Amino acid sequence: MAPYYIPLERYRTKFYQKEVGSKKFLSLSEDQMAEVAKKVYKRQEIDADIPLCGTVRKPKLERYENTLQYLTNPLIHLELGSFDERMGYLIMITDPELTMFKDFLKLNLISKAEIAKVKDIKERTHLQFLRDRTLAEFETMIRERLGFYDPKLLKYEELYFRRYFGDKELITEVGTNNSDYLMARAKALPNFDSISDERYNELVEFAATWKAIVPEQYNCSTALYNVTEQKKLLGLRSIDEQLAMFVLLADSELDMLRIYEEESRMPIVESRIVEQFGYYNPELLTLEKKFHKRFCPEKELSIWTKVKKD
Repeated sequence: MAPYYIPLERYRTKFYQKEVGSKKFLSLSEDQMAEVAKKVYKRQEIDADIPLCGTVRKPKLERYENTLQYLTNPLIHLELGSFDERMGYLIMITDPELTMFKDFLKLNLISKAEIAKVKDIKERTHLQFLRDRTLAEFETMIRERLGFYDPKLLKYEELYFRRYFGDKELITEVGTNNSDYLMARAKALPNFDSISDERYNELVEFAATWKAIVPEQYNCSTALYNVTEQKKLLGLRSIDEQLAMFVLLADSELDMLRIYEEESRMPIVESRIVEQFGYYNPELLTLEKKFHKRFCPEKELSIWTKVKKD
């Protein structure tokens, strides 16, 4: 009699039943995760069904299924005691390069919050259609690259990156703009007086290095991600430095403020900024005004800037 076959979805469901025990990797040190990595390599040596990603002994989908089968074995707690250890193990075998997470960051994906702000029903429906299509295309691409698609694994890859690599590896390709958090902090910024001229020059030097390695098409969104999610890696010490660095990375020439100076109607200002930068937030203009006043008051943005000075 042929052995009873348990569908992949059964293994996946059983694996995530233990998800409630996850501490989002916060309770596992780098040394503890290194021990999990050793188990990955040991398992690969003794079990051809669980090869490392990149080997050719098993198809990628089969590797994913076999790993889930292994991780749902009742005796697995003897080797991997917590859900986070098992999740780290799953990531290391099925997607060690964090392909799913890094490709997701590249998407130009409008958020549900932004869609909800749109009052026109037809426009809101259209934006939701575009979001759904983008996600469907992403799923297809990931299935082709990894052999499977697991949206929950995507969430844990993000947590895994933040915990173990966020202050070591600079992300350089982010397509989705998420400025709400940073711009909310900008509202409470009185000025940039807490940043000395010497420190400002250090930020300028780093910004120049950053611009040399980040593709132009990802400039603004990547800057937002870096200063909010990777501030430790960038050596940013305060929210003031985060905001100043964002301006230096995304719009050091203050082109948004220049557009504001040149136009008399805000709808046109917003339209031009969206066309040039891909997004618009009204707090950006206030932020750049404060930046201009503190760091480069002599900079003439347009003919109107000079007229106002005269």
